[in-house]
Amino acid sequence: MSGTVGRVSGLAVSLAPSGLSFRDNVAFAKEAEVLGYDSAWVPEVGGNDAFALGAAVGLATERLRIGTAVVPMNIRGPALLAMAASTMDAMSGGGRAICGIGVSSPQIVSDWNDADYYKPLKRAEETIGVLRQMFAGEKVSFDGEVVKVKGYRMMPSPPQPIPIYLGALNKKMLQLAGEKADGVIINMLGEEHVPKVVAEVRKGAERAGKDPNDIEVVMRVQCAVTDDPQQIREAFAHGFGAYIVAPGYDTFFTWQGYGEVVEGVRAGRAAKDRAASRAAVSDDILNALVVAGSADEVRGRLKAFMNAGVTTPAVHIFWPDPEVAWRTMRELAPGN
Repeated sequence: MSGTVGRVSGLAVSLAPSGLSFRDNVAFAKEAEVLGYDSAWVPEVGGNDAFALGAAVGLATERLRIGTAVVPMNIRGPALLAMAASTMDAMSGGGRAICGIGVSSPQIVSDWNDADYYKPLKRAEETIGVLRQMFAGEKVSFDGEVVKVKGYRMMPSPPQPIPIYLGALNKKMLQLAGEKADGVIINMLGEEHVPKVVAEVRKGAERAGKDPNDIEVVMRVQCAVTDDPQQIREAFAHGFGAYIVAPGYDTFFTWQGYGEVVEGVRAGRAAKDRAASRAAVSDDILNALVVAGSADEVRGRLKAFMNAGVTTPAVHIFWPDPEVAWRTMRELAPGN
């Protein structure tokens, strides 16, 4: 790798970069594999179905690990969730798929998908439990507080159990990830806050008698290799308001010390004042969340995230110019 920063191991890509079609995303992941990236992580918000894109990537690649990061567990029944993950695993040839799930938000779960956003922490715990049984090929009957399954057995079951990763923001969910899941997926924080987030994951692992070092910590990092980092931060700022006031994220950012930003954005949105909402997003939080600049500068920040406790930083490019996505992925390639 050129430049002054040491090799970043375990580097991943986050699909799907804005502006790329479904087919282009598959090509993007295929080239990322050739360039030495470790894994590809597929979110599910308002565009591609994560399991469908993950399965297509699995079919087109040979080595790349493929994970969902994350699918809302509330909008699919447990059996359908298990079947989708198992299909993605089979399409990749087996042993490369990771089922990354999260409780998402009331907007995505209830407003968009007419599903119940109820007791998210308990839902996460019970969903992980029944998925473990399903992936092991067991006949599952479970009558939980939130999750109900009666007499389901996956046929055929995966050749080996599919790892389950949990998307988490706040303390209890982070601890649950360490206790019950195989890995944790985090998002939207600067490197200075990573140690306290990872510390909660470790608490959960230790409570379960697990080695905390066995828990993979995946983090989607907003990246861009660019000659105009301020333009990138500004683009991010205009779409960031919806995140920072969403249930869960508002608590998460307040925990990071950005309570004034949360309240400022909330007040601006309530008043339907876009300028006020944008003005509340401080340079401090933008610099923490957006990793933009030369390849060496971005590489240095990614290394800092790993030094702070992130196992697998996933390079995510959200802005609509496809050329920025391709340039960023290529210039940050582990082999450079």
